[in-house]
This record gives sequence, C-alpha cells and structure tokens, in this order.
Amino acid sequence: MDMLDPTKISSMFHAAVGIPDRKSTLSQSEEFKSFRSSYPLKNVAVDLHEFEWRYFEGGDKKTPLLLCIPGASGTAECLFRQLTGLCPKGYRVVASQPPPYYTVNEFVVGMDAFLDHLAPTEVHIFGASLGGFLVQQYCVHRPKRVSSMILCNSFCSTESFTNGMMTPMYQFMPTLVLKNVILSSFNPDQVPAPVAEAIDFVIEQLDTMGQGDLSSRLTLNGTAATIKGLKMGDENITLIDSLDRTARPHELRDELWRRYPNAKKASVRVGGDFPFLSAPEEVNLYIEVHLRRVGVAVNLPKLERQSEGGQGGQGGQEMSAQPPRPKDPPPKKVVKEQKPLFQDD
Repeated sequence: MDMLDPTKISSMFHAAVGIPDRKSTLSQSEEFKSFRSSYPLKNVAVDLHEFEWRYFEGGDKKTPLLLCIPGASGTAECLFRQLTGLCPKGYRVVASQPPPYYTVNEFVVGMDAFLDHLAPTEVHIFGASLGGFLVQQYCVHRPKRVSSMILCNSFCSTESFTNGMMTPMYQFMPTLVLKNVILSSFNPDQVPAPVAEAIDFVIEQLDTMGQGDLSSRLTLNGTAATIKGLKMGDENITLIDSLDRTARPHELRDELWRRYPNAKKASVRVGGDFPFLSAPEEVNLYIEVHLRRVGVAVNLPKLERQSEGGQGGQGGQEMSAQPPRPKDPPPKKVVKEQKPLFQDD
C-alpha cells in the first residue's frame, strides 16, 4: 500500500473537520512570489545527521552575517521579509531552518557545523521565540563565536512549558497530533489583518514540516532548562517584543527583561506572535539600529548601484541613489558649486 503524502493527509483532515484547504494571502502575494524567484532555497547536511538545514541566503559574503532562526512553528520561509528588507540595503542575511535536534547539545554541534559551512566573517543572530532561546544556549556554549544577538518574543527559561511525562512522548506522536498541539496556541480571531495574515501563513507552512521537525521542537520547548553562564554583555543584546497578545506568557517577557536589564528594548505595538511577518518595517528597523550600534557597516556604494537598477528591498526604508554633481562651470564665470542633495555619512 502506497504511503499518502503528508500534505494530502492534511487536506483530508481539514475537509473532515470542516476547515477549508486554501492558500494563505501572504503566500499568494506578489511579494512572496518575487522572493521565491530571487532567493533560491538551499539545503545542506553538515553533521552526522542525515537531515539537512534549509536556508535562504542573500547579501555580500564579505559583510558580517545576520543569521535568523525561527520559533517552534516557523520555517525558513517565515523569515523572508528580513531578507527582502535588509539584503538590498547591503546586509548579509541567512533565513535558516534547523533540522530535527532533540537536545541542546545536538543543536550546538549542528550550529557549529552550519556556521562552518557559511564561513562568515562575523556572526550576529536573530532568534524568534524558541529560536531565541536556542541562540542564548549556543552563546553560553560558544561565547566567542557570536558577536551579538536579537531576541524576538523569546524567553530565557522553558520551565513554564514543561509538560511532565508528555514531553518525552512527542517523538512518538503522529504529525497531525503534533500540529494540533502547536495550533492550540494560535489565536486568529479578533486580531488585526496583518497579524491574522501572518498566522495564516505560518499555519500553511506547518503543512510543509515533517514529524521530526515538529516533535524535536516541541521536545526542546518542553524540556526544562534555564539560561545560565551567558558571558555576552547586555550592550550587545536587543529585545524585541510585541505588546499585544502572544502565546508567550507576560511573566516570561518580564523574566527576560530582568535577565538582561541593560539590553536595548524595542516594542511592536501590534505584532502578535510573529512580528517579523506582521510588522516587518518596525522589526527590520530595530534590527538595523542594533547592527549599526554593534559596528556592522554595509557597502553603501553597492546599495546605490542596486537602487539605480530598481532593486529596492521590501519592508524597509528605501535609500535613493545620490544625485549627480552639477557640471563644472564655464572657465570665464565664477559660480559657487552646488552641494548634492544627499551625501554619504
């Protein structure tokens, strides 16, 4: 008997419970289609596991790397607006999706190998939710490898998510049950349209994830652990948090703020669980401010050439090309040279 494709099983399940099987508005948008045509999906197996890291990459490889890691329900595609918003401005961005890792030690070893593959000159990491927790764990184990980190709707302890004997059973549960565990934390009702579109997009992306992806993330999220021994200074940390309702309890946000009292704090008034999707302009601006503060310089001349070619990014502020200087005055006339409208800093 042939095995059914997981997407077909999901469609059958949706039909059985009365949920329409449809594509999200965001995945059908010209913005996302343009992203997929401009940034090819890459896969690489970097350690002893047979599973592969999935990632999208953009920007000059000589520029310091901004590595983006999603949360428990996210894929590399969920971070596409960080590539389209930051890469055209000269930043090097990688939106990644780790393979199934069931322990922090496995993640650290796999992250080491993945960074070796990317060969960055310098590493800065953006981590959302569970991704932010894993970033902190990695920095504890590899304090010299990461220069700074940006934590979005994240936490520094998983004690609140520990579910007794249920956590060890995740790896044996079927895919549909695991999806239901994740979906139970979503609240698509009575939220602004951008937040609802982001949730809809993430739910659609869940259908592309296998049993190993879901069970490993729920296992990491449900295994009791607390960040201890992090040596990175607060001046190299930025905390981005949504002020509206999220799946993360407010107590965990307060705990994170107490853990890093001198870190820069940025708020998104209406962002939900996925502000990097629902409010990309704000989040990308906060990322830019962070990177500039920690000394990341971008190739502005290259940016100007891209702007002239009409390759402005999505979601971020566009920078126009510098206007040409006026022609030299005739030799017999004394004319004061007019300054250009825009100048590089």
